[in-house]
Amino acid sequence: LPLELTTKRLTLRPYTLDDVDALWPHVSDPALPRFMSWNTHESKDVTHEYLESCIHGRERGVGVVWAIRHAGEFVGAIGLEGIKFQVAAWRVDRAELGYWTGIPFQRKGYMMEAASEIVRFGFETLGLHKITVGCFEENEASRKIIERLGFRFIGRQEDDVWRDEAWHTHRRYELLASSYSDITTTM
Repeated sequence: LPLELTTKRLTLRPYTLDDVDALWPHVSDPALPRFMSWNTHESKDVTHEYLESCIHGRERGVGVVWAIRHAGEFVGAIGLEGIKFQVAAWRVDRAELGYWTGIPFQRKGYMMEAASEIVRFGFETLGLHKITVGCFEENEASRKIIERLGFRFIGRQEDDVWRDEAWHTHRRYELLASSYSDITTTM
């Protein structure tokens, strides 16, 4: 599959082990992962292990994580994880969207641009039927991106995860290929 993608301002390419130094300033910043499922990376070895796990997932066909670059500079990451086409007798054709932007690059529209391209890739290239995504209820910026992309709110998962000495509620969303087609024809 063609995994290197471009948008008007961005280049999206799958992670490589050479990305350790580009990721390090972001993933080692304690302010970044407060809404994420991962903790601040305490060493470059942790970042290396993370990249290895992403590459292994891509090789197994269960996920792809892209480095987002603007003018040659790393600005964030985006991925389709948990890619499944079949579960026993059920055909499901789905994946979960996940993303983050380095703090210096937030609120510049990069993630909206990258997410639009990855959603397009998921439906048009991978042939997914559904993409799901979630965010902490208090993560306004992520919620705005999700809703602008046309994802349908499907519910709140109260006190879903414990992080930083508190329970957090998740908002869950989904987008079907048929709804995505409707959205792209009106854009």
